[in-house]
Amino acid sequence: MHRKMFFITGVVVALVAALTVGLTVARSQEGTALSALTPVELLAKVAQEAPKTTAVSGDIAWTNDLLGAAALQMPAGDAGLASLMQGGSGRFWYQEGKLRFESQGSGGDTVAVLNGTTVWVYSSGSGTATEYTLPARPTGGTDSEASNSTDTTEDAGVAATGDVTAALDLPRKIQDLVDSLAPRATLSVATAEVAGRASYVLTMTPTAPNTIVGSAQVAFDGKTFLPLRVQVFAKGDAQPVLEAGFTKVSYAKVSADTFEFTPPADAKVEHSTLAMPAGMLGVGGDGSSDGGGAASPGESAKHAELTLDEAAVRAGFALAVPSDVALPFQGAAVIDTSTLGGFMMSAFSGSAMGGTAVEAPAPAGGAGISGVTAPAGVTVPDAPLVILRYGAGFGTVVVIETQIDDALWAQMTTALTQVPMLGAPSAFGGHQAYELGTRLGSLVAWRQGDVVVLMGGSVSQADLEAFASSIHE
Repeated sequence: MHRKMFFITGVVVALVAALTVGLTVARSQEGTALSALTPVELLAKVAQEAPKTTAVSGDIAWTNDLLGAAALQMPAGDAGLASLMQGGSGRFWYQEGKLRFESQGSGGDTVAVLNGTTVWVYSSGSGTATEYTLPARPTGGTDSEASNSTDTTEDAGVAATGDVTAALDLPRKIQDLVDSLAPRATLSVATAEVAGRASYVLTMTPTAPNTIVGSAQVAFDGKTFLPLRVQVFAKGDAQPVLEAGFTKVSYAKVSADTFEFTPPADAKVEHSTLAMPAGMLGVGGDGSSDGGGAASPGESAKHAELTLDEAAVRAGFALAVPSDVALPFQGAAVIDTSTLGGFMMSAFSGSAMGGTAVEAPAPAGGAGISGVTAPAGVTVPDAPLVILRYGAGFGTVVVIETQIDDALWAQMTTALTQVPMLGAPSAFGGHQAYELGTRLGSLVAWRQGDVVVLMGGSVSQADLEAFASSIHE
């Protein structure tokens, strides 16, 4: 499959396609000379045309007002990170699988360079340059990537699928996806000038009445159909809470030496190897198919959701269940805690974006996904994790529960008290609770008996607290 520029377009296209629905088309704004497109037509253009661009560079900027002043409550040693969390600017280059990113902030400059099998990351604030060796690609794959090196721009759209029929069928598939997600949000398309380019702006507006997310907008270049800017708005706000994108863009060929990096003479140089869990790739460590143990993402997605009774039986402990019927129960999943990769996959698929929670079966012999271990200093609970989903669309509230002992809860509370954004624990229904409220969502965590409960969603802190207060043992 033709994958030039895939890392730029793929995530954004998947995000927009997974979160957006509807068929509303806004009138084109003045100042652009682009023909009107429906959301389906625009998404099809993005999928077909964006991969044809092999190089992009330009000035970028981003802002983050998700946590407000709380983002500054970082340890002194992380001043650069705190600065980048709130916003920044820099330069970006990409060409045929190679990437360079440079940012400027009050805590110092950062440079990241991806060139082949290595990534260099340099921070002027710490004076450290780290070279990361990337994991080798699994053997036995397809030859599509090698063949892509000879693809021409003119036939790249067809080569991306290798099947003319599939390419022609793309709009229908996108239409089906949009129709299937219609209850959760609406789509509209307008035009505007972004980064000096006439662009299409795709706006997604959630329909859930209890969500505090107002809308998400993605601007696509009207000629190349590459994403130029992403914005997320809180309900009722005219200014975005999150924004990132180009302020100036070019599609000219990038010089090869842009992707070379030599650490400054006075930098402390470190080397590290990044390991990719073999199970997460769906293959064994030797590149062979992973025939046993945990299910692959594709296989796990086929498992049906569980009822509350089924989840309680599989969990082996009494669940803390909300009694508030204002948010209807959607479904449950039970995740074996030794399968951390499976838990992460299920957490995403069962998110507030309307995905389907899945059950990741316990691996044969009790082993976790090959190559996956808990981070240093983190104890994994022996009991499984239970994921319950209530509500609908962007108004979904996710409840994650597991059974832990006193020692592990003490370890968790020690870690939680070191997160400045959470603040001091508060009394909540007779329990010690940790809460985080942002402009786009809220979290609350507490221990009830021997069960720890983490609840979160794109709802207000007051609404989340009200729902959490309805939980009973």
